[in-house]
Amino acid sequence: MKKQKSSSSLNLVAFVPAMIILAIFLIVGFLSQDKLATFLDTLFVGLTDNLGWYINLLALFCLILILVFVIYKYGDIRIGGKDAKPEFKTFNWCAMTICSGIGTGLLFWGMGEPIYHFMQPPVAANVEPGSRSAAIFAVSQAMWGWSFVQYAIYTLIAVAFAVVTYNLKKKLSFGSLIEGIFKRKIPWLESLIHGILILCMCLAMANSMGVGLLQIAAGLEAAFHIPQSAIIFAVIAVIMAVVFILSCVSGLGTGLKKISSITIYLFIALMVYVLIFGDTQFIGKITAEAFGDLLNNMPSKTTILNTMAPSDTWSADWILQYWCQFFVFGTLIGMFLSRMAKGRTVREFVLVNVLVPSLFCCIWIGIFGGMTISLQINGIVDVWEAVNTLGMQTTIFQIIGSLPFGSIITLIFLVTICFSFCTLADPMASAVSTISIRNASVNDEPPRKIKILVGVIMTAAAFIQVESGGTSNVRGMYIVIGIITSFIVILCVTAAFKFCHQCVDKANWGVTDRLEGDVLKKSSSDDIS
Repeated sequence: MKKQKSSSSLNLVAFVPAMIILAIFLIVGFLSQDKLATFLDTLFVGLTDNLGWYINLLALFCLILILVFVIYKYGDIRIGGKDAKPEFKTFNWCAMTICSGIGTGLLFWGMGEPIYHFMQPPVAANVEPGSRSAAIFAVSQAMWGWSFVQYAIYTLIAVAFAVVTYNLKKKLSFGSLIEGIFKRKIPWLESLIHGILILCMCLAMANSMGVGLLQIAAGLEAAFHIPQSAIIFAVIAVIMAVVFILSCVSGLGTGLKKISSITIYLFIALMVYVLIFGDTQFIGKITAEAFGDLLNNMPSKTTILNTMAPSDTWSADWILQYWCQFFVFGTLIGMFLSRMAKGRTVREFVLVNVLVPSLFCCIWIGIFGGMTISLQINGIVDVWEAVNTLGMQTTIFQIIGSLPFGSIITLIFLVTICFSFCTLADPMASAVSTISIRNASVNDEPPRKIKILVGVIMTAAAFIQVESGGTSNVRGMYIVIGIITSFIVILCVTAAFKFCHQCVDKANWGVTDRLEGDVLKKSSSDDIS
């Protein structure tokens, strides 16, 4: 089936207020960074102390609920009906699923996060900093933070959108979910949700791209002695923007499919390189033990808090921020992933979307986190000292430089950062574009001019944040926007169960002959091929 270009217009009610608030946030951050940071830090502490339990429990429930679609008969539903065929090969599907949730985060924190947990573990872990137990906890906790919970959230939301669009033939919008739950259209609520998500996603993507800019600039300085400056940040931002915008406007089946495949090969090449030239024995041992620890302590790793240890801020600094980030990204990543669901059963869709990227992330962190801890305990590189004096973005390239052919691998790593960010920015720009227009359907590609506009806005916001030193402000923002979007996540999860229940016992899994709005009509005389 051909994807149709949408002729829909920009939804000004949702888009304009979001852009005004975004502009105000960036301007205030640029002019009064210290005051904004103080305000957000205060808000951050208050929200994590009072609502941290809610964030952790919701993350845990998402992990439990995803199992229902594997075990229960809902998993038998074929998305798109019994005759539906997959539009993407399994490899391309897996590549896009893995890459769409990674961005710059895993490359940055795959090495960096374990050293923090190793040297500063939470009170709840009950381990001595720098000990063997701390090392196993550090790698397993980093694995957990980047794997199953994240993809369970994304997949629950994706199931809701997949079933409502391909089986119930509704438009690809939150309005369809609202109508399905409340049995009537609520335009103001749909516009409110779209506006919130446009704002939240632009802020989140600006932060992700900002981290990428800092990483690449630090890498250029470490490998080629090019000093970091506003000009360098601008040049890197433009290059990254051009790549992901071109990928985005070329469509899901062309741009992202190709760039995701390239990125996966780069990921694999880097992992193989570290296994061969790094401390292979230590990496293998700690990866195995850490994964076993992960499997043995899934619930407790999800719900760590500072009960009876109020001075311990570990949970607020790590997992609470992660779960909130996943709530924010999940609402639109789920919408994106749903477009690859056609022709798969719900069970197959869930298993691939959760297990494949989760296992990939665990392997990546086992290899790179293990290498980092090996360098620390063997005295090859004082990683912890470097982190505290030079920052994580610079330390990463010291870690890479400690291995043979460090300069060449640094260059490959920089290219991988750029491509990996683009595989996140592409679907996010497309999803933001989709909710920024009226009357989008599952068969529509948003207008190119709107995709370009969204891409430019994200890039400009990232550059302004880096130049103002404002990327640290997003720590508090993630908690705020994460709690707000958590209610949208609950709405999506409710819709997933409601729609599956509605389709599971119907002929042809509930598939009808007409797509809402007359976008698609089955006709014996005029079929769309």
